[in-house]
This record gives sequence, C-alpha cells and structure tokens, in this order.
Amino acid sequence: MTATKKKSEEGEPRFEEALAELEEIVRKLEAGDVPLEESLAAFERGVALVRLLHGRLDAVQEKIEELTRGEQGKAQARPFHDE
Repeated sequence: MTATKKKSEEGEPRFEEALAELEEIVRKLEAGDVPLEESLAAFERGVALVRLLHGRLDAVQEKIEELTRGEQGKAQARPFHDE
C-alpha cells in the first residue's frame, strides 16, 4: 500500500484526504455547536484517522531509513531541521 494510490485495497483514503478529513473534524468539534452523539462519532472517526496517519508516517520513516542505510547496513538517519 502506498500513500500515492487513490484508495487502498481496503478503501482507506489517501494520506492527504485523511488529513483534510481530520482537520474538518477538529474544526467542527472546536466550534462546539455539534450535538453530543454527532460529536462522539466525529471524535471516534478522528481517532481512527490519527491512527491511520500515524501508521503511514511510521511506514514512510522506516522506508526513508531503509533507503539511507550506509554500506555497513546501519541507518544513517539525520534529523530534518528547518533552518
């Protein structure tokens, strides 16, 4: 499964789509004008999206570390810093 596919085999949204959906959920919940039951459902969906996004970011990090391994097989990961 790659983040560039439109939908995965399980029908999961692309990374960008999941992030946009999560941002919309946060906006709705922060506004505070959503009924309790709808708020709970939105919160549950938000938690699921956070887990999905976190998992994808972990997978990307592992792939980057794999691609940057040195000759001796040790990862030569360097932190990314904005300067």
